[in-house]
Amino acid sequence: MIRRLWRASIWHPDAIPPIEWKYRNLKRLWLPVYDLIAIWAGVQAVLFGSSLLNRLFPALFVDTVGMVFTVAAFAALLGVAFPRLWAVEIFAKLVLVALVAGYVAAILLFSKTPEPNTFVVGMLGWGLPLALFRLHMLGEEIKERRESA
Repeated sequence: MIRRLWRASIWHPDAIPPIEWKYRNLKRLWLPVYDLIAIWAGVQAVLFGSSLLNRLFPALFVDTVGMVFTVAAFAALLGVAFPRLWAVEIFAKLVLVALVAGYVAAILLFSKTPEPNTFVVGMLGWGLPLALFRLHMLGEEIKERRESA
């Protein structure tokens, strides 16, 4: 069983074809780290909430968003780790992007602080390009599979 998981994982030596070798560190290191950080962030949201979101929404809503974020990040990590789960990763990354975009929108639209929270908006937005790039890569891989079929 462990050998089958190893062979199915992105870390197996045959997981990445030679033509994609330039992406090996992205797929084997940076995307998993990205999703692990997202899992950590989701757990923090569940445990401690968000001072900004806690002022804007009921605690149950904030906890639910944190839980959904955590589960989606874990699913995205599974999709990165096991390339056959690409559809799971696409769905999970879309959920993560939507949640982050919703957080940005909540800050910009509902925050009643005298000074704007643009630093927080910028920090949140800074993480989106990697997720969007990954979605683009997955879309290209789907297109290549269809062309070769």
